[in-house]
Amino acid sequence: MQTESRGFRYWGYLLVGILAFAAFIFIRNMGQQTILRAVLGEPGDLINAAMNSARDSPRITDRTGEITARHFKVENMSATKDTLIYRFLLDGERADATIKIWMTKRASNKWEIVKSDTLFISK
Repeated sequence: MQTESRGFRYWGYLLVGILAFAAFIFIRNMGQQTILRAVLGEPGDLINAAMNSARDSPRITDRTGEITARHFKVENMSATKDTLIYRFLLDGERADATIKIWMTKRASNKWEIVKSDTLFISK
């Protein structure tokens, strides 16, 4: 009876490890996009695209070096929910970049980035 219990314990730990690894991979690849979509709705996709393009932008990476982390924060949502100010931070090797985006919802119900501003902070 002891042998069967040990075999189950081994497979149980292996299964838990595989599930934890799968959850980590999902969160790493799709987690940010899913969270943005759940919190912000439709503009979440546009913000995620802006974050990904900023991370690969030569204009930004020339000053910051390789990007090691990114964080995001919604600054202000209006009562009518047709404007949005959004800020995200990129942590680089040599400097950090803070990118602020002003978005608005047009009459065609499409979200559009109206203005963006980038601030670099040396380390």
